Amino acid sequence: MKVVLWIIVVVVFVVAGLFALFNYGIQTDVQIFGRTIQGVSVALLGLICFGFGVLSIVLFALAGEIRLRAKARRLQREIEAMRKEINALRNLPLASEILAKEAEAAEEER
Repeated sequence: MKVVLWIIVVVVFVVAGLFALFNYGIQTDVQIFGRTIQGVSVALLGLICFGFGVLSIVLFALAGEIRLRAKARRLQREIEAMRKEINALRNLPLASEILAKEAEAAEEER
């Protein structure tokens, strides 16, 4: 599955590079937050937008990864607590043994 993902990533980068190559000589005006920047290459603008897109995807994926790792740690702690509880319950003496010992102790006291 990771091989397919890497192939897709390489294809996307090649397509972005080809887009930049074909639009290398075209200039345009860009308006950002009310300010106009003149003479910006379409190729540069496309690569910048592509870079921001990749960066945003990486940040969202990182946030999801952090959330999943925290959940995994919490579940591991719960599993360990349950294992300790199960081991403690396994080591408890049987109820019949406890009743027999109490009965013997009661007879000895009489």
